[in-house]
Formats: sequence, structure tokens, C-alpha cells
Amino acid sequence: MTDINRGRRAPSPPPPFPGSHEKNITWPYWWNAPRPAVRPPELPTYAEKHALDRDHYEMCTAINRAYEMLDQQPEFIRRSVMGTITSLEHTNGAKRANMYLTKTFVERIFPRLDLVNAQYRLEARTLDNVNLFWSFNKLADLGRKETDHLAEDIAQFIALELGVISESSAADNLNDFKTALAMYRRAAEITRGFRQPVPTKGKKNLTLEDMTPVISRMFSPKWWQNRLRRYSAMWREHLRIAFGQVSKKDTPYASKNAVGDWREQKRRTREFLKGMELEDEEGNRISLIEKFDHSVANPAIRRCELMNRIRGFENICEQQGYVGEFYTMTAPSKYHATNKHGHRNPKWEGASPADTQKYLRRTWAAIRAKLARDGISIFGIRVAEPHHDATPHWHMLMFMKPEHVGAVREVMQGYVTKEDEHELVNARARKARFCVEAIDPEKGSATGYIAKYISKNIDGYALDDEIDDETKKPLKDVAASVSAWAARWRIRQFQFIGGAPVTVYRELRMMADHETAIGLSIEFAAVHDAADFGHWDEYVNAQGGPFVRRENLIVRNWYETNEALSPYGEEVIRIRGVYTPLVGIDCPIITRAKQWKIVRKQAVDLGLSGVDLKGAPAPSRSSVNNCTGPGIGPQDDGTGSSMAMPLTIADFKAMTRKERRRALKRIRQETRELRDARRPARADFGVDPEMAARMRDAARTALGFELSLGEIKFLLSGHAMKIGDEYFSGRSDGEIYSAKPPTDPLKRFEKLKRRYGPPPESERAAILRQYFENLKPEDGIDHSQI
Repeated sequence: MTDINRGRRAPSPPPPFPGSHEKNITWPYWWNAPRPAVRPPELPTYAEKHALDRDHYEMCTAINRAYEMLDQQPEFIRRSVMGTITSLEHTNGAKRANMYLTKTFVERIFPRLDLVNAQYRLEARTLDNVNLFWSFNKLADLGRKETDHLAEDIAQFIALELGVISESSAADNLNDFKTALAMYRRAAEITRGFRQPVPTKGKKNLTLEDMTPVISRMFSPKWWQNRLRRYSAMWREHLRIAFGQVSKKDTPYASKNAVGDWREQKRRTREFLKGMELEDEEGNRISLIEKFDHSVANPAIRRCELMNRIRGFENICEQQGYVGEFYTMTAPSKYHATNKHGHRNPKWEGASPADTQKYLRRTWAAIRAKLARDGISIFGIRVAEPHHDATPHWHMLMFMKPEHVGAVREVMQGYVTKEDEHELVNARARKARFCVEAIDPEKGSATGYIAKYISKNIDGYALDDEIDDETKKPLKDVAASVSAWAARWRIRQFQFIGGAPVTVYRELRMMADHETAIGLSIEFAAVHDAADFGHWDEYVNAQGGPFVRRENLIVRNWYETNEALSPYGEEVIRIRGVYTPLVGIDCPIITRAKQWKIVRKQAVDLGLSGVDLKGAPAPSRSSVNNCTGPGIGPQDDGTGSSMAMPLTIADFKAMTRKERRRALKRIRQETRELRDARRPARADFGVDPEMAARMRDAARTALGFELSLGEIKFLLSGHAMKIGDEYFSGRSDGEIYSAKPPTDPLKRFEKLKRRYGPPPESERAAILRQYFENLKPEDGIDHSQI
């Protein structure tokens, strides 16, 4: 069709069909524009609804089952799980929180907790534990007082059972040995029923004298208190390891509770030592805390003695042409609760650090026996320290003859890699299980190889710039956690192998009498002089060398039995001196001439006769004896001294209001002046040397931290200082206590503003407020009504 047809224009095309395309229309207001029609809701089908109901029912069932499993755990585990659930619910929603409960806890965490609980709780009720079954299985939740009550109940039950046996034995006319044997068997049966070892001290064939103290312990409430306290603490720590709270992701080596308990125990021990004294037969007394600080119980002295002994071994090695080897022994994967990245190890079989230590001891006993059969002798030191998940491993510095190096390596590697050898698929895995490093004198001395591990396991001395390989934290900060780990699991951290005994070395240093030593024998004098000068290498050589047997020692300890028996009725054997077999045991040298006993510190005698009371406590101040008006308070007698005058109580009721305000103002002003006069100036603020020494000792012993004078002043001023991950403050008694972290003023203000401030306005209210604020008065709007 053309545009022009016979002189006429073609008609316009028809309008488009309605809805064939969108109309480009600009509406005056957005709310005038048409909106799409509302579609009806799509109702689920019967099959879909049934599937949704089934999934909902299964989820509810799984949640209920998970909560039932959670209720079986101790309170601190339930609190940790519920805290995680609440946090996930706030951040990721209820679905994510339920997934953590039904999947992570039920499938991954609960089996690990169940492995641990099965090692501590009672599984079956018997006639012996039916009354105490519930209380014993709640030990992980019981406090100190409840644990002591349970110990008393168990001890009382054993005492009643032994009473029945005693009566029946008397009726049957049994002799003492048979009666004691029946009592021992019954008490041991009950003790093992409560998962406690019988205190036989390793003896197998017990005599009547041996069974009596063992039976006395098993029905003693004090013995059961110590056992159950230790048992419950290990149970809680083992559960935290299984839960994952002891790892490089949370707290390495030991949990926060274990470190806190260790520090509190150190503090209580020092408080006890400060309140006690040592008294001899003549009544002379010395301070117990001073003797403690000057003994090997002091971490600094203990570290110095260990380093001196290691250096002595190295000198012997250099003198006699021996070589040194550094070994590292690690347990198989099934003993580790988490892997090196801090994740749960699926191969873990529920072993505790104490179980791993027993495995390492068994392995070392087999190695030592094999070397003895082959005629190979070694000497040195081994250090037990934890991985980040509290699993122990050993570092060993050993010295030997050069021709024995290959044999020792082969024997040790064979026994260490014997268990679960299928895991060692490559060289990296074999090195992780057993590592050997030859001591190279060009790289450093043998003492330098082991010095870091000794300092890390005691107080972190001289490790300010060292970083832990596993946790990537400063080694000085983790020293307290390592000490708490060793105390919680009762693991011996340091053990010397070979050489002469250190107890004889310490007794000879107490003697310090060359004339007496030379009078006994020349050999004895050589051993004594070497120990007196602190030369460990000369002492070992004088005793017979690093491979000397105990029966060939030149000097030995001399023991004596005390007249008084122990609380359990057994003889107490203590060291009294030393002797040499060359002269005979009948000629000992007494190094402990006095017998000391621990007594409570005496109170200071405040007798008035012949005592200068200058500086004595003054009477308490009040609004009466503080007044300086006529007839009130101290007066000048003309000699320059203050003389107490008879006090006259002012009649405040007779005063006018103006006079009372003037008197109150004068009292406050004088009180302020007196307080400012007694308070030292800020620039002259000093610290008592004894106070500073006490605080340094407390920080060094309990925290493993060396305080400076500025830090001591800061603590005494009432402020809290952060040491490691916790805050501490000082007091006037010279001790350091845990403190709460300081509150950020801005955070506190925001918290108070959210709690007591006006509620936040909504978006709609903000728009309306801005709209009305922009209106003008001529618009006819009454702003006061709005």
C-alpha cells in the first residue's frame, strides 16, 4: 500500500491492541502508577506438606535427643555449648544453631566426651556404691566442700565394713595377719570400685607391717579428700581437652581454669609459709618462707642447679671424648586430642596426658633395658613438655661413646616407631615421631640445645624475644601454663639419667667443712670439696664417673628412722647425713644436726615495760578528738610536745546553724590538711624495699613474670596491669591478686545510653519529624501541638 493513492492520503494505522506493549507514560506521583496484580498464594500439595511435616518432626526429635545428650555432661560443658548456640542464633539464625547442636555436638563432640567420661564415672551400681553412685558421677561438678563430704562418706563406709570384719574375725579367733589380710582385701575392693588405686607404693608382697598403713589410708577421710580433689580436677581438665578448649585455637597447654587454680594454689602456699616458722629442740625459730625461697623450691634456684648439672655433664663429655645427641620422642597419633592445626583428631582414643606419659615411660624402660643387654651406657637429661593440646613429648640430651652412636639411634628409633608403625608412610611422619640431631660444637654447646626447654618449663627466664613454635606466642608468657600442666597431671618434667645422685650433692653442700671431710678420708674429701664449690663434673668424677653404679658410690646418704610414726602408723625414714663405705656406715657425718618442726608464727610481744611506743598506732580519729578548739584535742604544754587535755564534748544542739557550718568546715579542712601531709608527694612516691622484694618474689613464683620498680609502683597505686592474658593488681601485703580488666569509659557510656537513654526512632518517625521541622509558620501549623 503506497502513501499516495489517486491524490488521496492513506488512512492512519489503527491503534495497537491493548497490552501489546508498555505505554511510556509519566505519572505525576509514584503512588498513582498502576501496580502488578497480586497473585494468589501457591498452596503446597499433600506430598509436599507431608514431607515438610516429616522433616520438622525429625528435626524436633534430633534436637530433643541432642539436649538429652547435653544434659548428661557437666555444667561447664553445657554452659559452653549453650553459649555457642546462643551466639550462632543471634548471628546466623536458629537453623544454623540447630545444625551445630544436632551435627557438630552430637556427631563430633559428644563421642569424644563420652570416651573421657567412661574413664572416670561409675558405669554400674553395686552394693558398695549404690548410696554414693550419683554423687561420685557428679564429681566434675562438685565444689571443694561437696567433694570433701563425699570423701568423708566413703571413708566412713569403709570404716563400717572394716568394723564388721573385725567383729567376725574376733568371733572366729583369727590371728592378726589373717584379720589384716581380710581388712585389706575388703578395703581394696571398695577403693578400686571407686576407681582409685590402692596405696601400696608399688609393693607386691605385703607383710603385716606393710598392710597396716595401707588400710589406715583407705579409711582416712584426709586421704580420700586428696584423692577425690585430684581426681575431679583431672576429670574436668580431660573433658576440656576433649571439647577442644585446650589447643592453639583456645588456650594452649592448659585450660584457663587449670592455670588459675595453679596460681591460686601458689598464692595460698606462700600465705601458709608466711604464717609458719621452723622451730628446733631448743626453741630457736627461723622464718619458713625464707628457707623456702633459698631452697630448690624457688624456681630461679632450681633452674640454676639444673643448668649447672647439664654444664657439668658437658664438661665430662669434652674431657673424656664423648659425643652428644639430641633426641625428640613423640607419641602416636591416637594419643593426640587435636592435630597441629588445632582441629579435632579423629584418631584420638581418649588418652589423657598422664596416659601418654605412661606410654613414653614404658617405651624408655624398654630402650634402657635393651641398651643394658647390649652393654651400652649413656647419660644425660630428659625434659617432658606438652604439645599445644597438652599431649606430652620428650626432649633428651644424651652423651655416649662415639662408637655407640649408631647403635643407640637404631635401638631408640626401633622402639619409638614400633607402635602404629603403619602411620609412618614417609620421612616427614617418621621425623615427627622420632627426631635425631647430632650436637655440633660449631653451632653451639650442648647446654644451649636444652637451655630453652628448661627455662620454658620453669619460669621463662631469658626468653623475652623467643617465640613458641606451636602457639606462636612468647615463650615467657606460656611458662605459667606449662607449669600448671605439669602440676595438674603430676608429670615429672626433668629427669637426669646416669651420673651421681643429686641428694648426696646437696647434703655435702650443707656440710661445708673441709677439715672434717679430710679427716674422714681423702676420697671423701675430694667428693665433698667438689660439691662444696659447685663443680658438678668434678663431683661426678670423684664419685666414680658418669656410669657409676649405686653400690660403687664413694659417698652415700645416711638415713635414720624417727621415733614418731606417721599419721598412718608407719615408720618415717629421713636423711640425717652422709657416710662413705670406705670407712663404714657406723661412722656417718651428720649434716642435719637439728630436728625442726613447723609451728605457727608467734605474735609480736607488745609489752609496755621498757618499750618505746614512738610510732605506735594512735587512737581512732573522730569529730570529737580531732577538734582543735579550747579544751578539745591535744594541747601545747609549753615544751613543744602535745599533751592530752581532758576532753569536753561540744554541745552541737546549742550552736546556731551558722556556728555548726563553721565548725564542720574547720573539721573538714583540718582533716584534708592532715591527709595531704601524711600522703607522700607524687614526685617522691617510693616503695619499701622489702615490699618490692615480696612483690617480685610473688610475681616470679606464681606468675613467672619479673616486675620492674615502675610496674610495682603502678600495681601499688591501685591500678590493674595485664600480664599475659589476665589482669592483676597489688596490695599492701606484698601479694598479687587477680583483678577485673579496666572498663572502657566509652563502652560504659554507650551501654548506659542504650539502657537508660531514649529509644532509637524509626525511619518513618524520622521522616515525619524532618517534614514538620521544614514547615513554615505561615503554613498554619501549630508546632506546639505537633
